[in-house]
Amino acid sequence: MDKKEKWLYFQVLFATVAWGAAYPFTKFAVTEISPLTLVFLRAVPAGLLLFFFAGKMLSLSDLNPGFILKILLMSVLGVSLQQYTQAYALKYTSASNAGWLIALTPVIVVFLRYLGGEKISSFKLLGFFFGFAGTLAIVLSRTGLSSFSFYSGKGDLIFLTSCFAWAYYVILTKKWFEKDSQVKITAATMIAAAATVLPFFAYQHGYAEIKNLSIKGWLCVGYLTFISSFLAYLFWNRSVEGLGPVKSSYFIYDEPFATAVSAYFFLGEIAPPSVFLGGALILLGVYFVNSRSPFSFIKGFCCHERA
Repeated sequence: MDKKEKWLYFQVLFATVAWGAAYPFTKFAVTEISPLTLVFLRAVPAGLLLFFFAGKMLSLSDLNPGFILKILLMSVLGVSLQQYTQAYALKYTSASNAGWLIALTPVIVVFLRYLGGEKISSFKLLGFFFGFAGTLAIVLSRTGLSSFSFYSGKGDLIFLTSCFAWAYYVILTKKWFEKDSQVKITAATMIAAAATVLPFFAYQHGYAEIKNLSIKGWLCVGYLTFISSFLAYLFWNRSVEGLGPVKSSYFIYDEPFATAVSAYFFLGEIAPPSVFLGGALILLGVYFVNSRSPFSFIKGFCCHERA
C-alpha cells in the first residue's frame, strides 16, 4: 500500500468516525439553540469552505435550470431536512440510539430501490429482516412493547425520517451526478442549503439565539461545522473518488461505535444492552444487503479480493 492509498484510508476512517462522534455534540447544541439555527450555523461556513475547495470545478454551464433544481432538491434531502430532523429528534432520544439508527441507511437505500422495481436477492430480504428487527429493538429499548407509545418512541421515529431523507439523497446522487466530482456536488448542495435556510432563519430571528451559546455550545457548533460538515465531507468524497464507493462503504460500520464512545465521554450516556443488540442486528442487515452471498466476506478475505 503506497502513501497515497494510506492517506485515502485515513480520510475515509476520519470521516466516518467524525460523523459518528457528532451526535452527542448535536444533542448538547440543541439545548441552547433551535435545530434551525444549528442547521444554518453549520451550512454557511461549511458551504463556503467546500466552495473554496471545489469552486474551480463549478462552471457557468452548471448554472442551468435543470442543475439548479436538482441541487436544490438534494440540498433539502441531504442537508437542511436531514440535519434539522436529526437535531430535532435528538431532543427526545439518546445520541447512542441515533448512532445505531443511522447505520440502517444502506438497508433503506436497497429497500427504496426495491420499491422502485429493482429485483433483490434473498440475502437482501434477509438484510431487511435483520434491519427491521434491530430498529424495533432500539425503538423499544426504553419502554418495551407493552408500554410503547408514539411519545415514548418519538425521537427515534423522527430520526428515522432523516435516514430516509439521506437514502433518497444517495439514490439521486448516483442517478443524476454519478460522473461528477462528489466534492463539487457536496459544495453546491451545502451552499444551496445555506441559501434556502436563510429566510427561515431570519424569520424566526435565529440570530437572537446565538447569544445563548455557552463556550461548550460554541465548541459543539465548531465541531459540527468544521469537522463534521466540512472536513468529514471533504475527506469522504475524496476517499470515495480514490478508493471507490464499495471500499469506502465498509467504514460506515465505524459510525455507531464512534457515537457510543463520544456519547459516553461527552454526555455520560450508557446505552442499555438492547440498544447494542439492535445495533448488531442492523449491522448484520447492512452486511446482507451489501453481499451477494452470506459467505462473501469470508470468500473475499481468503481470496484477497479487491472490490
